[in-house]
Order: sequence, then C-alpha cells, then structure tokens
Amino acid sequence: MKCTIIQDLLPLYCDGLTSADSNEEIEKHLTDCEKCREVYDNMKAKEMNISIPERDVKPLKTVKKRNIAKIAAAVLGTAAVLFGVFMFVFWGVVPISSDRVHYTVEAHESQREYQYSEDDKPYDEENAEWETKTETVQSLWLKFDTDASCCRFSTKPEYIYNDDGSITIHQHLYIYPQVKMPFDNRGDNPEQFGLGLDARKDDTLTIHYLDKEEVIDVYKLYEENVK
Repeated sequence: MKCTIIQDLLPLYCDGLTSADSNEEIEKHLTDCEKCREVYDNMKAKEMNISIPERDVKPLKTVKKRNIAKIAAAVLGTAAVLFGVFMFVFWGVVPISSDRVHYTVEAHESQREYQYSEDDKPYDEENAEWETKTETVQSLWLKFDTDASCCRFSTKPEYIYNDDGSITIHQHLYIYPQVKMPFDNRGDNPEQFGLGLDARKDDTLTIHYLDKEEVIDVYKLYEENVK
C-alpha cells in the first residue's frame, strides 16, 4: 500500500475508526516504512500533548451566588407581602370608617368606696389606721357594634394635671375591623365591645375613625343620657 494512502488513513487509525483489515495493512506498512512510522509517532505525540484548558468557574460561581441572592430576596419579599396581608386582614391595622360603627350609651350613678390612711406610713397595714370614704360617681357605659366579622380596639389616655390637683382625662379610642379566624374564641359577638368611663367635667373621648375624628364631651353625654 502506498505511503500517501497510509498517511491519509493514519488520522482515522489513531482515532480507532479504521476496520480490522485496514489496521492490519497499516501496521504491516508501519513496520517496514520508517517515514510513515515517523509520521504516525508525531501524530501520537501531538495527541498526548493536547491539554484540556481549565474552565474558569469563577463567573459561574458569581452567577450562582447572584441567583441564590435573587431567590432569597424573592422569598423574603413574598413572606413580607403575605405577612402584610395577614396583618391588614386578620389583625387589623387600619381604623374602621364611621359609617360601619354605631354605639349606645348608658349613664348611671353609683357609690364607690375608697380606703385611705393619713399615717406617715400607710403601707404598714398592721399599724396604719384606715378610713373609708364613699363618694357618688357618675359613669358612662358605651356599647359599640360594628359591621365587621370581628374587631379589636385600643385606648390611649392623655392626662392633664390641673393646678387645683384635679386631673382631666382626654381618652382616645381606635377601632380596627378584622376577619374572624376559625379558631377565634372571643365569644358569640366579637364584632362588639364595651367601654366604661367616669363622667367628669372637661373629660373627653375622641374616636379616631378612618374618615374623621369624633370628639365627645363625656360629662355632657352623661347629662344627656342619665335618667
């Protein structure tokens, strides 16, 4: 077989793509032909010296870290949104509007007893001389009813200390509508609640609705409803 043919077949032979008969002829020729054997040796040497370049994995690691950060941010963002929705719907963070609330008023007088001591150490119960004082107290009971499935409320008193030693109280009331949970155990009417107040002159109750504020003169309301 001619050298030119052998040299044309050598690349295929090196890759193991030639047939068994061709391999036999090529190997026989390489045994007798120094020139073709040298070409074959050079081909094998080049194959041995071919190095696979190392992949630069740093960009891949950077991309992976960025993807993890994006996923974490998305998860945290979703959790924050769900928490906000839960607080808005089930806990109640926005005050109720005035058209969704109405209340009734009960006014009455009652006798209230106080125990006091004029001793220097009134907390020494064994030796202190206690006196009982009874006074008449005007009181209001406001019963609120909302159209929500349930509600919660909070109060924030503001105390004014007068020069004569008396205290004026400006009470602030906030009402929040809620969605009743299946496991809610606040009784049969969680959409209702009551608020008791002592009716004293200059005291006020401010109800903070979503659309407005209602300022109530507590003593005047008492006078209008007392029997």
